[in-house]
Parts: sequence; structure tokens; C-alpha cells
Amino acid sequence: MRGLLFTEYLDFVEERLGSHALEDVIQGLDGRITAAYTSVGNYSFDEFALLHGAICKEMKADAAVLARDYGYHLFGRFETMFPEYFAGIDSGVALLEKLGRHIHEEVKKLYPDAKPPQVLLIAGDGGDLVLEYISHRPLAAVARGLTDACLDHFGDAHRIMEEKAVPGGMHFILKKQRDG
Repeated sequence: MRGLLFTEYLDFVEERLGSHALEDVIQGLDGRITAAYTSVGNYSFDEFALLHGAICKEMKADAAVLARDYGYHLFGRFETMFPEYFAGIDSGVALLEKLGRHIHEEVKKLYPDAKPPQVLLIAGDGGDLVLEYISHRPLAAVARGLTDACLDHFGDAHRIMEEKAVPGGMHFILKKQRDG
């Protein structure tokens, strides 16, 4: 798992929990995690899961809710760090389409060992869409937060109205909100 996801997660948590409490959580893991992450490093998902679980316990937070909030936060960070991926994009749906067909391919070129999730946007009935998220890591809640933030950022008429678990991931049903 890319170190960037770790470093951004720790910054996200530090904003909410404070640096002293975060340090206490890390020390409480008693060497079971690296705890010295770099954005260009590569780390085990199991380490991320252990860290996330300990932070959720400390914050008395639901793991899926905190992961979704992190995803929402992460979208803004991606926009700041990778503005080239947002250039010429005028809607959340357009960015989600670009993600599936271009951005993750670019990630693999930069990091040949990377295993980004598969993200496909599939047309449905009446302008509705299905966002298919498939990954070997159970990070669908983070993907949900990223998607919500993307749609909000661009003011899209689509909203996630349903989630359906599928083998290896999740289908997010994006319904077009009708004026009315």
C-alpha cells in the first residue's frame, strides 16, 4: 500500500485527535507498526488496518465512518497534490471516468509494483450510474468518501444512493437527482 495513503491518514487523524493522542496510539501498538512512513514508501495493508483499528478505538469511532471521512478528506488532498488530473475536468462523473481509464494506469507507470483498485463507471437506466470498485484491499469505505467528495466538489446531480457488496469490492449506485 502506497505510503502516501499512510502519511495523509496520519495527518487527517492528527487534525482530529491531536498529535499527543496520536503518538500515544502509535506507542500503544508497541512496535507492531512501522510508524515512520514516507509518502513514497510501500507498506502492508495489515499495518494500515491495525493502525486504523487502534485509532478508531481511541476516538470511539465507527471504522467505516472514519474511513469514509478519511476518503472525503483525501479527495481534497489529491486535488492539491495532483492538479494535472483535474485539468479540463468539469464534473465528478468525468473525473470518475478518467480515474478508471487513465489515472490508475499512470500510477502503475510511476510505481510498477502498485496494485490500484479497479474503478469502472457503468451507465445505468435513466441517467443513473454504477461505480464498480474492486480491490484486493477492503477500502470500499475510503472509496465511498472519495466519491462523495468528488461529486460534491463538482456539484454533480448524481449521488450515491445505494451500496451493494460484490466479490472483492463494492458497487455504488449513483442516482441522478431530479429537479423538482
